[in-house]
Amino acid sequence: MSGRWAVLVALAVIAVLMSAPSVMTLFTSFKPAAELVRPPWLPPLDATLEHYVRVWVDGGFGRYFLNTVAISAVDAVAMIILASMIAYALVFMEFRGKNLLRLLFLVGLMIPVTAIILPLYTTVRSVGLVNTYLGVIFSDLALAMPVFVFLFSSYFVGVPKALHEAARIDGANELQIYWRIIMPISVPAVITTGLLEFLWSWNDLLLRLLLLPREEMRTLSVGLLNFQGSQTRDIAGLSAGTVIMAVPVIVLFIFFQRHFVRGMSQGAVK
Repeated sequence: MSGRWAVLVALAVIAVLMSAPSVMTLFTSFKPAAELVRPPWLPPLDATLEHYVRVWVDGGFGRYFLNTVAISAVDAVAMIILASMIAYALVFMEFRGKNLLRLLFLVGLMIPVTAIILPLYTTVRSVGLVNTYLGVIFSDLALAMPVFVFLFSSYFVGVPKALHEAARIDGANELQIYWRIIMPISVPAVITTGLLEFLWSWNDLLLRLLLLPREEMRTLSVGLLNFQGSQTRDIAGLSAGTVIMAVPVIVLFIFFQRHFVRGMSQGAVK
């Protein structure tokens, strides 16, 4: 029993340490200017939404929010379609160069983003896609594609071969098998891919900072930089912007957490 209590206490301490920054950020975002001198772990005495209004209107977060939603949503949908189709081909189809293609995706997992960021920027600029949403979306897909190809592949490997062969005998072509049979039973992998790609796209800073320098095309992660400089920081505005950026992702995970955990666990086991 004492051992169980020790574990519970340790977990409680870890939970407090992990949640403390988020709680303090939330408290700070609701504090009026006069209360910002109080310790950040104390809740506001007279909560206000003035910082949220200022960030949303004056800070341009209304526009940044729409930009981020558009890019992240397209990223997620495109990644689900492309990664699942590539994984389907690698698992269920036979063609020349299949092993080489799998090797190339494996190499893609090993290369850090920072090592290829300059060649990537040069390539995007050479085709005229700097300051365009397409430039960011194509870059996101290229950098994250190996991860999700292997995630879908690990899930598809568990699909009974007999199911695929039976569909072929019935006269279904590869596209019909993929869309009508394989994808409907791969919902956990689809949701996991969509959530992860949406999250990575939503939080990314480096690519947005390089490829979207125009003010009206910025995303939330870049917009947060407006509230801190080399000498000063707008703590309240930064806290409100952080909360605005975090809430949509938290809501998504609350609604889809069961499918997300199932997809991750099944993909890992298989």
